[in-house]
Amino acid sequence: SNKHKIVDVHRSPQTIGVNSFKMMRSTQALRRVASAIAPKQSLLRATSLVAPTAHHNALTSIQTATIINPRSFATAANNLGSILQREINEEDEAAAEFGGQMPPDLAELHADIAEKWTILEGISGIGSGGETGSGATVRLFKKSPGSNGAKIGVVFHCQDTEEDIPFDEEAFLEGQEQDESEEEPSQAVRFGVTISKGGKTVVLQCRCGGDGDISVESAAVRDGESEGVLMALAGGENLNAALYQGPEFTELAEDLQESFQEYVVKECGIDEDVAAFISMYADYREQVEYVTWMKTAIDVLD
Repeated sequence: SNKHKIVDVHRSPQTIGVNSFKMMRSTQALRRVASAIAPKQSLLRATSLVAPTAHHNALTSIQTATIINPRSFATAANNLGSILQREINEEDEAAAEFGGQMPPDLAELHADIAEKWTILEGISGIGSGGETGSGATVRLFKKSPGSNGAKIGVVFHCQDTEEDIPFDEEAFLEGQEQDESEEEPSQAVRFGVTISKGGKTVVLQCRCGGDGDISVESAAVRDGESEGVLMALAGGENLNAALYQGPEFTELAEDLQESFQEYVVKECGIDEDVAAFISMYADYREQVEYVTWMKTAIDVLD
């Protein structure tokens, strides 16, 4: 019969096991034959009419390998969901110690800072309406202007942190490795300070160490008032990244660097309390956003 002739062609020693490319072409031929014999049947049933060959076995193996048990998807989802729920429960238990609110020392500091600063979560037009993850960015606006009438603002992101490992100059000069404490290192937080007046804004990128020390890392000038500049800072500057970013700060005269730092502390009011608040509140907001992230993920994935 014609079917057996087709089988004989595929059993030819020149085609069986020569190379993967020929096997693929033979497999495609089998599929076309099967489709012609039984267009309304499955490919696996159609090829069963053909005598077993190496190519038929290869085709069957390919089909078998692609058959995935639907239960595996449910199992993966259940496993992921159960682990996420476990982590959520642990975080909720830890938060229950403070009744799901800010720790008392942070709450007290928050109240003190709020007397002189307006504290806002989110950026206007960027997740400020309760959008998932919107609380990751925090803005502060000083209620009283600077001595020259300038408006002063602060912005920071709860994840813009790094380990604050103090530099051991003596060990470095002696070529020794710094001692690594078993304790978890404190976190340093980066934040931006804006000083706006007359449609122009000076942007000072700063860093608050784990010990409360404040340092200025860069100084740039931008058009616009605090709100627009803070929005640009929160968005990673975007188009503003193409503008002049100011001089290399560490190459400025030392007394000039010190004067900028003094300005941030005394004129802008970023004192030890504000620095402590930035550090503690960044940690608190990161924890809150982490739990929200897990709960949103489990609603979608489980």
